[in-house]
Amino acid sequence: MKILSPIDKADEAELLTEAGADELYGGYVSRRWATKFSLLGSPNHRYFPNAQVATLTELKKIIRSAHAGGARFFLAMNAPYYSQNQYALLLEDAQDALSAGADAVIAADLGLILRLRERFPKLELHLSTLGAVFNSMTPKFFKKLGVSRFVLPRELTVPEGAEVIKNNPDCSFDAFIFIGKCPNVESFCGFTHNNPELIWPCEEKYEIRALRGDSRAGSIIAAQDTWSRVNRRQACGLCAVKGLRDAGVYSLKIVGRGGPISMKVGSVRAVKEALALAGSGASEKELAELAKKKYHGMFGRKCSPYVCYFPI
Repeated sequence: MKILSPIDKADEAELLTEAGADELYGGYVSRRWATKFSLLGSPNHRYFPNAQVATLTELKKIIRSAHAGGARFFLAMNAPYYSQNQYALLLEDAQDALSAGADAVIAADLGLILRLRERFPKLELHLSTLGAVFNSMTPKFFKKLGVSRFVLPRELTVPEGAEVIKNNPDCSFDAFIFIGKCPNVESFCGFTHNNPELIWPCEEKYEIRALRGDSRAGSIIAAQDTWSRVNRRQACGLCAVKGLRDAGVYSLKIVGRGGPISMKVGSVRAVKEALALAGSGASEKELAELAKKKYHGMFGRKCSPYVCYFPI
């Protein structure tokens, strides 16, 4: 299995590849895009500056450093949708990245996928989790459009993901493993994540009251109350590494564009150690013990089912 890590700056590449990252991905906002659309219209579903590769020069350095360390680099162009007048600039930015050696593009918008395939017929295309691969037919549809790799939604269990993979043997699949879990279904979420304090709508504390009788109200209110008291940036799925490997997952994806390099490197090392333990024939109990130890070491707290990617 591969380890796919976020990257924002060229000086992070060597640290990440040395830690064990096989693949890197990042977002890039060109000067021409920023001038015309600003970060409020981000092309990569991140709306704050530290989650962006700052310049084309920096992007080229990242790609060179990634390749020097034996890793591949994927450009994130995964906003859920674009306006008609944005496609021309997207293709220009994709051209710059591919000319610099980018190995693939991660996309979600159907219009962009069609245009990328027409403009770059040999381009390796990955479908973002925003593409909503909730069943076995979705990869078959996008495969016809030239997409070869898919990021499974956070909401799928290991058996559900395994079923999708089994029914699409000619495709590759990524699964989330660290950081960034959300209580909402990301591919259907309409919230804007541009608060300068990086507090997202799902993290706000709400007062919820049932206006009329509903047997589900109590559990919904309790779930929201509990979610508002955990840190979504402390999500983890290390316990499921063995199950994900057996399911046929190709790469384990770490969230964290815009995060500190210490968190990125720590996440890569933790995933690499869990993979090594799973490959040694360790039991699920031993893997769970390692996961809890790594989790506490990174976040200073016990794991919670609300930020567990694959709760049992």
